[in-house]
Amino acid sequence: MRRICAVFAGVLLLLGLTACGGGEEGTSSAGTLAESALSQLEEAESELEVMTVEETVERFKSLSPQVLGLEGNSLQEYEVFHQQGSVPVDGVPCLEVTVYGNNQTDTNTPLGTYLYARDGSALYQLDVNSDTIIRLDLGGKN
Repeated sequence: MRRICAVFAGVLLLLGLTACGGGEEGTSSAGTLAESALSQLEEAESELEVMTVEETVERFKSLSPQVLGLEGNSLQEYEVFHQQGSVPVDGVPCLEVTVYGNNQTDTNTPLGTYLYARDGSALYQLDVNSDTIIRLDLGGKN
């Protein structure tokens, strides 16, 4: 993961230098370096085992409700909705998932919003009021 972040930072720096004319006129060394860094980033990303959205949601639903601070025996007792796309947290792409109750009184009230790593390695709870996240312990279940 550090490798990906380092390569990504290098790509951004090189692209910034290229855009600002950070190289001598008539040379393409900055462009060549940027292409090389982009290639390394693509290679590092391919090493990640990122699940599809559907796989991520299914893996999330297999978590214990207690990990999320909820009651019950299974997340199948709740309504789970996700946002398309990834949200990066600590350099890891995460899927935003909101959990709602599954009865007549709790259907319009979110019980929690979570960011679940697309590789299953981390889980965060999102406090939408303060726009902060808290890392939750997966309890050995990844």
